[in-house]
Amino acid sequence: MAESPLRRVLSDFARIEGVRGIAVVSKDGFVIDAVVPVGGLDLEALAAMVMTVYGASERLGEELRLGKNELITGEYENGIMLVYDIGDAVVAVVAEKSAILGRIRYELKRQAPRIKAAL
Repeated sequence: MAESPLRRVLSDFARIEGVRGIAVVSKDGFVIDAVVPVGGLDLEALAAMVMTVYGASERLGEELRLGKNELITGEYENGIMLVYDIGDAVVAVVAEKSAILGRIRYELKRQAPRIKAAL
């Protein structure tokens, strides 16, 4: 069976040094597709938590009159989480703490149209 266009884009993105996983999550909290190491992430928990954070960040932006979410970045003791809005869904990237954040941000913005087109 041939790899879907969405899976191809996600697989390419997952090859970036330091990326531990990438998922496309619908705005109602379901994983559309993901590329993660076997047993590496609980995708259902990831989707639910990503949309919880996204919703809170969206409300914060409205309250402070900052506008809509574009990119949410969370830096944690053992890694980094980025959530990028692509319209009807978000792209969530989990990366190592040592990952080059600028490269991941650049690739997210660059690959977003390809991901959106593949949905």
